Amino acid sequence: MSPAAPSAPRCHVCAAEVAPGSERCPKCGADQRAEVCPHCSGVAGASAHPELRFRCDVCGGPRVPVADARIKRSGREVPHLQKARAAASARSVWRAAGIAASVLLGFELFLFAVLLLVLSASVGLFTAGLLTMAPVAVFALWAFRRAKSRGQDVAPALDAAWVSVASDVARQSERPLTAGALASTLRIGESQAEELLALLEVNDVVRGAVSPAGEFGYAPKLRVGAAPADEAEAHALAAAEEEAFAAGQLAQRTAHVDPTKR
Repeated sequence: MSPAAPSAPRCHVCAAEVAPGSERCPKCGADQRAEVCPHCSGVAGASAHPELRFRCDVCGGPRVPVADARIKRSGREVPHLQKARAAASARSVWRAAGIAASVLLGFELFLFAVLLLVLSASVGLFTAGLLTMAPVAVFALWAFRRAKSRGQDVAPALDAAWVSVASDVARQSERPLTAGALASTLRIGESQAEELLALLEVNDVVRGAVSPAGEFGYAPKLRVGAAPADEAEAHALAAAEEEAFAAGQLAQRTAHVDPTKR
């Protein structure tokens, strides 16, 4: 009896058949370059998103994809990604609350206008209308301000996550890391990769180096001085570095994903 032919690979999102080596599902478009999602723990791909840069195809949480399976993540990006997701979710809740309050305010204005036509204007009617509509109007304004405030927390958290992963890639590179190599690994545009590398160099993670082939790149920077006392201290130092990187505001730099890598 001849052995059974191997079954065709299937999409991890919709279970449709996918051609071997295909990067996207022909049916749902899900990315087939799957990794474990730090939010839902599902093995899924990540697709480009205009604000979150990349998001999980299953749960929609922000992700930083790494195309090279040899790169070992430190995991320091996970709290930043979770913070970005929490901020985006809170923004949606406050925005929905503001919209609901605005609709209620509109209904109250309509009802007030009807009462004016039926009962005619009076001090009591205006007082009742003011006491009824003012709190709703104030809440709507406050909800929209909260939504805007929470939305402003998304980009810095994503910045810190991307810098953390870029640091991991740079530290594990066997040769001077070029912008093209980093762009391919993180699936971003080469110009964004150049700016990431520049920030890593400014913050003493990498230094400019020339490979034996004469190609300019960036190599991990050797630090002079005593080593950290333990792993916890090393992680604390790295986290402090990443917070400094986040101050560089990469939102406008890494938000635009190279269309050829989508």
